[in-house]
Amino acid sequence: MRPGPDERRELRGAKTDHSRSSGASGSDERGSVSAGSVGSFYGSVISDAASDPGKWLQSVARWLETSEDTDPARYLTWCCDDFKPRRIKAPIVLAWLLLQAFGLVFQLVLLGEVSRNLEAFEITLSSFCGAEHRQHGVCLGPAWNLSYTGTLTFPPSGGQGDFDFVIPRTLPFAFTTASQPPTFLLGVEPQPPHADAAWQVDITPLGKPPLAAVRGWGHKFQVITGHQSEGPSWRGSVRMDSKYSETAQVHLYVVDSRIQHLEDVHSQKQCSFEASWQNFSERSQGQHHRVLSLTKAATAFFLAVQIFLAGLVLRRFYFSVDSGKLLSRVIILKFLMQDFPQQMCIAAYIYSWYSANGLRCQMCLFHPSHCDDEHPLHPTNLLVCIFTLLSAASNQLLLQAKLKRNYDSEDECVLCFFRFIMLSVSILPFTTALFFLSAFMFHLRSVICYILIGLPTILGWGTVLCVPLFSICDDDF
Repeated sequence: MRPGPDERRELRGAKTDHSRSSGASGSDERGSVSAGSVGSFYGSVISDAASDPGKWLQSVARWLETSEDTDPARYLTWCCDDFKPRRIKAPIVLAWLLLQAFGLVFQLVLLGEVSRNLEAFEITLSSFCGAEHRQHGVCLGPAWNLSYTGTLTFPPSGGQGDFDFVIPRTLPFAFTTASQPPTFLLGVEPQPPHADAAWQVDITPLGKPPLAAVRGWGHKFQVITGHQSEGPSWRGSVRMDSKYSETAQVHLYVVDSRIQHLEDVHSQKQCSFEASWQNFSERSQGQHHRVLSLTKAATAFFLAVQIFLAGLVLRRFYFSVDSGKLLSRVIILKFLMQDFPQQMCIAAYIYSWYSANGLRCQMCLFHPSHCDDEHPLHPTNLLVCIFTLLSAASNQLLLQAKLKRNYDSEDECVLCFFRFIMLSVSILPFTTALFFLSAFMFHLRSVICYILIGLPTILGWGTVLCVPLFSICDDDF
């Protein structure tokens, strides 16, 4: 007997309720199973790591070495579909190890050179600018003579409503020098509460035309160099340009140079004698000194990183010829931890030691052996740069072009351009430093040199800055 309409509706409702309840219970069971499986997975990982840490670390290292998800070449191919990961074989591993061996030798040479220069400067600093040689905040070691010191007192400014008289705001002073050619350091220190006062100092050799006026405000050092025929007697005057309704004082001193090889120092074309002496006297050489100290520590650290990573690959290569997968990971890790920052260390060393007012030029003030012309990229430094850049560019080994039958010249240009982009990014710190320091440190003022250096610099910075922005804005990504 067939059921009626009302009975059929009741049967359909009952089936629907049963299906909903069964579906809900099924989803709850699946959720509970999924959560339980995840919890059991992490629990097993933690238990394995706690029970046998060595074995667990070996399994993690094996996964990092062999898993496709950790292959750096796979991510590099995302940028260009015409490349594929290269299978690195034993000859490539051996060539990379030889490159690292030569790089280690020259990194040791660089570390030794930085250490010797830093030690020599610190000895010179303690000998000529120690605590016992400092007066009025300036170095007065055996190479300098205090020719004049005094405090000039300026009365309140005239022209104010509370004063019925005007007192001149210019005070004279006189001193003598023994240096030839005349070279002396002028120090001007307005005293509190007017430490930021503006002033002008005029200095005139006796019987000669006056020198250019020295202007400034607040505390200032200025090196003044005269002609061979000027001196030894000098007259000067200090004018207070700032107006105060109360008495103002300015401490003034003149330090004459007793350097025996003064003419050699002046003839040094790579150095700014005035800026070097001013930096050393003010102890603002701390900027270069601090940079060189940090460079020494960083170079030693990156040298240890290079030894560890190269030793890791060498050990695997010794026990197993199949070490290409490990090398592909090590190349990227070494690039991030050693090759890229090591270029910054080389640039920092060149800046701190070879700049026009750097530590080498300051050493020239006391040691004639440092006054010789020495190019920053002398043969040893040049080899250090070459092997550092070659190691940074070894990421080119991770990729190879896909074989296609219909390759044309345009496709080949794209492949070469992509590799040039990789090279520009890999050596970006060095080319940036070379581009900005070439004019006044490397004496490279050729248009060809600027093009050769500037092209990878601009292309590298454009890639670093623009590619992440394009990737964020890409809808497909």
